[in-house]
Amino acid sequence: MRRQQPQRTVRILVVTHNYPRVAGDPAGAFVRRLAVAARRAGAEICVVAPHATGAREEEQDEGVSVTRFRYAPDGFERVAYRGDLHRVSALSAPLVALGLPFFIASFARAITRAVAAFAPDVIHAHWWIPGGWLASRPGTPFIVTAHGSDVRLLDRSALLRRRALTVLARASAITTVSRFLADDIRRVLPTLATPVHVARMPVDVAHFEAGRSVAKADPPRILYAGNLLASKGVDVLLHAFAILRQQAAPCGLKLLGSGPELATLRRDAERLGVAGDVTWSPFVSQEAMPAEYGASTVTVLPTRGRAEGLGLTLVEALLSGSAVVGTHAGGIPEVVTDGVSGLLAPDGDAASLASQIARLLADSNLRAQLTERGRRMVREAFAPDAAAARFLSLYDDVVRHRRAA
Repeated sequence: MRRQQPQRTVRILVVTHNYPRVAGDPAGAFVRRLAVAARRAGAEICVVAPHATGAREEEQDEGVSVTRFRYAPDGFERVAYRGDLHRVSALSAPLVALGLPFFIASFARAITRAVAAFAPDVIHAHWWIPGGWLASRPGTPFIVTAHGSDVRLLDRSALLRRRALTVLARASAITTVSRFLADDIRRVLPTLATPVHVARMPVDVAHFEAGRSVAKADPPRILYAGNLLASKGVDVLLHAFAILRQQAAPCGLKLLGSGPELATLRRDAERLGVAGDVTWSPFVSQEAMPAEYGASTVTVLPTRGRAEGLGLTLVEALLSGSAVVGTHAGGIPEVVTDGVSGLLAPDGDAASLASQIARLLADSNLRAQLTERGRRMVREAFAPDAAAARFLSLYDDVVRHRRAA
C-alpha cells in the first residue's frame, strides 16, 4: 500500500505597509492579530513591513517572523505609519513625497528577497497599493485585502482605476472588511472577474472585554479614538459637543489620536467655546485602549461620506463596555444596527449627532441594553479564531487551485 504523504503546512507571506512597530503599537494591529491567529492555527507566517525608528529590523512575534525593510536613515523613514499614506502629495507632505520612490523600491526588493528565502505558497497583501501592486510581480499566487483608504483611491482617477484593475485581476482572490467595500469595488471596477469576499479583521476579544471592569469617568466622557482626518468628521463631533454643552449636559469630550487636522480642530474647539471641556491625547498603546473605552460612557465615530471601510473602533468600544454612536457612512451600519447595538446619525449633521449622544447620556437602561447586545454581536463576528479560519480556508483554496493547474 502506498503511504500517504503528510500535508505540508501552508506558508503565507504577509505584505503590508502598516504593522505594529513595537509591542502595543496600534498601527496595523489588526494585521498582526490575523497573522498571529493564523500561526496558532498551524500556518507558517512571514511578514514584510517597513522599518521605523525604534523598531527591530528582524524579530519573532509569537511565532510570526517579521522583517522590516529599511528605505532611509533613521529619522527620515517617514512614508509609512502616518494614517494618510494614500493621501500623500508633494504639496501636503514634501519630505514624505520625496521619500516615496525609495520606499517603493526598497519594498519591492524586500518582497523579492522574502519570496526567495521563505518560498511562500500564497502572498497576502494588505491594501491593493502599495502592497498588492508590489506583490503582483514575483509570480507567487496572491490575495489582496482592501481596507478602505485604498478603495477610496479608485474614485480619484481613471489612471488609478486602470492600475487597480491590473493588480486585482491578477489576484487569486480579493477580500474586504465589509460588504460596503466589496460593493464599492464591484461598482467602480465592473469588469473585474476576480471574486471579492467579505472577511472581517480579527479583534482581541478577551483583551478589550477587560475594559468592562473599568470605572466610568465622572462627568460622563464622550470618546473619539482615531486619526484626525477631515473625512473622520471630528469637526462635526466638536459642533455636536458644543450643542450638548449649551444644553448643560454634564459631559466631557476626549479626542484620542493624531493627524493633519489637529491644529484646525483645536482652533474649532476654541471658536466654539468648548476648549476647556476637551481633553486631547496622542495615540496610546493597544494595552491601554480597553481602559480608555471602558472609562467612556459613549464612543463616537462621526465619519462622513464613503471614507469608513468598517469602523473597528466601535467594535473595540462595544467589547470594552462603552455605548456607541456612529453615522450612516461607509461600513459603519454593518457594526452598528440603529436601536439594536448602538445609535446612528446622518453624517455631517451635528444636531442629529448631539441628539443621539444625549439619548445615551440620559438613559442608562438604553445604554446597557444596546451595549450588551452589541457586545454579543461583535464577539461572535470578530473573534480571532473565526477570522483566521476564514482566511486559512481561502489560502487553502488558492493552494489547491495552484496545484491543480
